[in-house]
Amino acid sequence: MEEDRDRKKLKRSRFWYRDDAGAYTGMPSDWARKKARGRHDGAEQGEQDAEGHGAAHDRFLPLVSDGHDAAAKSLPPLLTRMDSWGGVAGGVAAWRGALGDEEHEVMANLFESCQLQGDRNPLKIVRASNQYLFDDADTPYLDCVNSVAHVGHCHPAVVDAVAGTVGSLMNPCGWDFDYGDIRYPKDLQSYLPDSLNTFLFCNSGSEAVDLAVQLARLYTRGNDVLVVDNAFHGSIDSVHHLSPKVSKANNISSVDWVHVITMPDLYRGPYQGDDPLAVKKYIANARDMLDKIRLNGRKISCFIAEPMLTIPGCIIPPDVWLQDMYKMVRDAGGLCIADEVQTGLGRLGSHLWSFEAQGVTPDILIIGKAIGNGYPMACVVTSSDIAALLGSRIKEYKCTAVMNAVGCAVLDILHRDQFMASAATVGSFLLTELSKLRRKHEYIGDVRGRGLLFGVEVVWNKQSKKPAKEIAEQIVNRMKQENILLANEGDHRNILMIMPPMCFTQENAVLLIEKLDKVFTESYSQRFVRDRVTSIPSLNQNVQAIPSVSDGRLGIIQPQEEEDDELIAASRDTMDLEYAQHCYHDLD
Repeated sequence: MEEDRDRKKLKRSRFWYRDDAGAYTGMPSDWARKKARGRHDGAEQGEQDAEGHGAAHDRFLPLVSDGHDAAAKSLPPLLTRMDSWGGVAGGVAAWRGALGDEEHEVMANLFESCQLQGDRNPLKIVRASNQYLFDDADTPYLDCVNSVAHVGHCHPAVVDAVAGTVGSLMNPCGWDFDYGDIRYPKDLQSYLPDSLNTFLFCNSGSEAVDLAVQLARLYTRGNDVLVVDNAFHGSIDSVHHLSPKVSKANNISSVDWVHVITMPDLYRGPYQGDDPLAVKKYIANARDMLDKIRLNGRKISCFIAEPMLTIPGCIIPPDVWLQDMYKMVRDAGGLCIADEVQTGLGRLGSHLWSFEAQGVTPDILIIGKAIGNGYPMACVVTSSDIAALLGSRIKEYKCTAVMNAVGCAVLDILHRDQFMASAATVGSFLLTELSKLRRKHEYIGDVRGRGLLFGVEVVWNKQSKKPAKEIAEQIVNRMKQENILLANEGDHRNILMIMPPMCFTQENAVLLIEKLDKVFTESYSQRFVRDRVTSIPSLNQNVQAIPSVSDGRLGIIQPQEEEDDELIAASRDTMDLEYAQHCYHDLD
């Protein structure tokens, strides 16, 4: 029984390891990754064994098991000749006598790409300006993901506002100071509905979420919170339970006061666009959850959601979904909180706030670091009645002199440079051109968004809609080589996110589309090369097909993962944890 289990684990290993006796055995992928990087058993980079191979990583091959006892069965000749990552070409050369010149070239091209995913070397960014980042060689990179630098990196007006106030007045504490003429709350009020008239300032979006939930509980005397699946609302201890994305990635146990409803995703969700009743079914799912909360004797305090679900992959809720959600929550005695950390201040082009685009008005609004262009400030906006429940604590959330100067500078730039109108124009162009790419490329399953906020769903093919994380990661890495920075997000990490600073221009958009077209074309060509290899008769005669290898993985030979294997699941959880700890959106 134990032997069968060991063989089962071995069969699903992603790597082969050649031990000192020359036998090949499988190992868990997370251990293999560490060992391949030279961090296991004290192996140092450059250390060699008696055969001259690197002790740490020369013995690892990106292969899968043939499904039999690995120690007793030798690998095909080509594979046993691949003694190191750098020795792939030598393994291919072993086939030169058996293949024609054209077939040999195909094999060489295939195995040149048969390596772990892309170039992971981080950029060494030393300065930034507007929509560009510059590395230590002064190479510019077009930033297409940093929504925090709302009006552009290191905007001179914002830098001057910070320097002018920090140099003369820091934020004192312990006393109730009069900062003089503070105009920012009044300026911000002019862009909001009359009911949102009280401003409470914080240092981050996570702190703002914490404060918003406190206010909802004080006002409703309820405790429970309703959230959308795969949402992210902050990573500090008091709010990470409100982020199903964080809970999943870190294996955090759910708490009984947080209730998760199904994300209204008409592309990949349980109810999709071809179902005329899909929207009603999503609404019914939320209604059932609210009924369950009531029947269990619990009381809802609030529903918190992005009006446009950015972090889950730029999901635009169906028409009327959010309107019905707000009505049901309020009927149940709860408050509605709009998280506009990612979507506010004109990013959609058509509206200043995404809640306006959905035809709702929240009871509490959360705005993040974009209001300070990256300066650590955030804001909770609500009615005076709700804010009054803080009592004397309300003075802890005043707008300081630095926040006032920075916030006013950002609003002035948005108005002066007409960035909202620009976002509408550039966004319309992006939507048109990205839709053309979707029709052209098999790997693009869906395009959604507006203004300067888009998600591009990457799939293995349009029919299956199977998420293609590997392709998305390769696209991101190749775009980096083209000096354009993107990110892959979503529950399956297969959604390319486009959310640049608001100074992103039409010329930038043209360049982005050209490079995306080029890189997607290259990716499909690599798959075509692999398909040609599988059709070579001499290969089919001499090498047996390897069971469990997934089809069409850009030259990455990798088995399908099975959910019932504890070893593989643990490895995947470890990788997800590492990813979650370095996500770009954690900068709230």
